[in-house]
Amino acid sequence: MRLISALLFASSALLAMGAAAQTRIYCCDDANGRKVCGDFLPTACQGRAYEERDNRGFVSKKVEAPLTAEQQARRTAELARKEEEAKKAAEERRRNLALLATYSSEKDINSARDRALAEIDKNMKQSEQRLEEANKRKKKLESDKEFYKGKALPEQVKADIRDNEKEIAAQKAAVAAKSKEMDEVRSRFADEKKRYLELTGKKPMEAAPAAAAPAPAAAAEPAAAAAAPTPSKPAAPSSKKPAE
Repeated sequence: MRLISALLFASSALLAMGAAAQTRIYCCDDANGRKVCGDFLPTACQGRAYEERDNRGFVSKKVEAPLTAEQQARRTAELARKEEEAKKAAEERRRNLALLATYSSEKDINSARDRALAEIDKNMKQSEQRLEEANKRKKKLESDKEFYKGKALPEQVKADIRDNEKEIAAQKAAVAAKSKEMDEVRSRFADEKKRYLELTGKKPMEAAPAAAAPAPAAAAEPAAAAAAPTPSKPAAPSSKKPAE
């Protein structure tokens, strides 16, 4: 019996110690700024920031107050902004790595730019040629219209005029688009060259010195005249008569 009583007492003591170890105290500041605590979350702490304390009074956990709709909106916007900035930074790193992997020198960038411009220029010249042909066709159609002046234009002539107007508009738009594309290519490669030099720390290539211009002809003539020998004067005729 004594053994059973001792075991029961020890079990009760352990349970009491366990319960004490698991005891939690919830504390917060109420609407009036007073500290409110309880074994369960007090009503005054509902919807407010509070602390969880252990049986020794030490803070084991802090819980923030629920966000208002406005605060939640601000937090969401801030998270979205940071996420967008991270995406931009990652894209910038990717572009920089791709740039360094593509070009080994400023000369490579210039060569790539010139190739791209040459291809666009080739296509633009084709559009310009088509535009020139369409304008020539327009003159012929205007001559045809004069022929039918005062009369109803045949349907075929009307159709030819409409097609010609569309062709001229299309080729003008194509030439303008190619011109704009060339400007964009120049701008893009200028930006890539600038970033390449910044990333590598290299100095820009120096432009080749211009060849010295020849001296003007007017300035060269006096010098040539000064260097030429002065012609000797003819000897004066003798006044003596020849001996008889």
